[in-house]
Amino acid sequence: MIKAFWRKYFHATIGFCIALVLTSAAHSAPLLEPAAAKAMFAEAKAVSGKDGGATWGKTLYGPMFFVDPGTRTMIANQPDAAGLLKLEDGVYAGKMPADMLSANTAFEWQGTRWTMLEWPVWGDDAGRARLLAHEMFHRIQPQLGLLMTDKANPHLDTLEGRVWLQLEWRALAAALTSSGKARETAIRDALAFRAHRAALFAGSAESERVMELNEGIAEYTGVHVASADAASARQYAAGKLLTGYEKTFVRSFPYTSGPAYGLLLDDLAPGWRLKLTNVSDLPAMLAAALPKGAAGDAVTRAKVYGEAEVRRSETERAAKADAVKAMFRAKLADGPVLMLPNLGQHFRVSFDPRDLVPLGEAGTVYPTMQVSDDWGTLVAKDGTLMSSDWQHVFVTAPTDSKSSHVVGAGWTLDLAPGWKLVPGTKLGRFTVKKE
Repeated sequence: MIKAFWRKYFHATIGFCIALVLTSAAHSAPLLEPAAAKAMFAEAKAVSGKDGGATWGKTLYGPMFFVDPGTRTMIANQPDAAGLLKLEDGVYAGKMPADMLSANTAFEWQGTRWTMLEWPVWGDDAGRARLLAHEMFHRIQPQLGLLMTDKANPHLDTLEGRVWLQLEWRALAAALTSSGKARETAIRDALAFRAHRAALFAGSAESERVMELNEGIAEYTGVHVASADAASARQYAAGKLLTGYEKTFVRSFPYTSGPAYGLLLDDLAPGWRLKLTNVSDLPAMLAAALPKGAAGDAVTRAKVYGEAEVRRSETERAAKADAVKAMFRAKLADGPVLMLPNLGQHFRVSFDPRDLVPLGEAGTVYPTMQVSDDWGTLVAKDGTLMSSDWQHVFVTAPTDSKSSHVVGAGWTLDLAPGWKLVPGTKLGRFTVKKE
């Protein structure tokens, strides 16, 4: 019964997702100008108004601005404390400060906590609403006592980590689209698969918990607030669980699992959001909401959810991934590189969380990344290695270093005044130094 469910649902949903991508790609990017920004602010305010503070007891809409990464144009819905943005047609426009990096996030700026969104805000009406609610939640997150903390999850790039994660997701999808005893069984299966994964990778339960409290709860908020009703929210989340395939789940997984756990808790443990703290564990909260009963046997139950098919697909992927890792290790860990240090207070990073490539103790490769610090600004579009302790960034050695605008394969570095490029401690390696 469960096998038939997820196969039928997978094929129906993947067709819808492909159609949505093709439809979105057909539209050209709108310019960031006052009229367009005002319309998007109105959408954000409407999303917040629909929620009415019911989800978290706080209004989602607040200080917000959009940024065009290419032109660095910045338009806000209210004035900034320093007066850098000027009133224009009912909004406040200007250029993004040189020390600020664009991203979809929330952060403190000039004594105010803002929601920042890169322009354009893509998606259909529902997709934009989810994104807006997600990022607006991050603005109020500290008020709820929930820290914005990231934890590395490199085990989710391994064969076993990916297999047991996807089995957990298939069981969660079955739970979201069933009721009664069938739902209870599917939830127990999902929890069993998760527990099995945690037993295979020491410390993974904690690192996954932290990420689900941060990005998972934010994405749950987006799905919960933007959906027409609870049934459509569950339908969307179930579809994402069965089609949320990524090259790597290292950082993207909570965007898929978070809504599933949150929506199931809505049904089985009303009021759970009021009990949420920094030490909360979503799967543990869901387990506590179930009637007393024996946990499922992960190895036995895995067959019901198509383990053989998942394992076969993931084995093929692992072979290809190993070749990619070897390439990046040779290029960014073992070869001639430029190393940029994290100096502390002014270190800022913006990156694409998809398609990350973990290299074990060497760190993690990010496909695209922008980094700024006292030494200047790095823009890299062909792989950047971040050390596991986040204290060093590596790109390939420069090909042109005759000026303050340093160039390498797929990256540029604009040095701040008073900084220069210097040889590193190893032959062929470089770093930066204050003059």
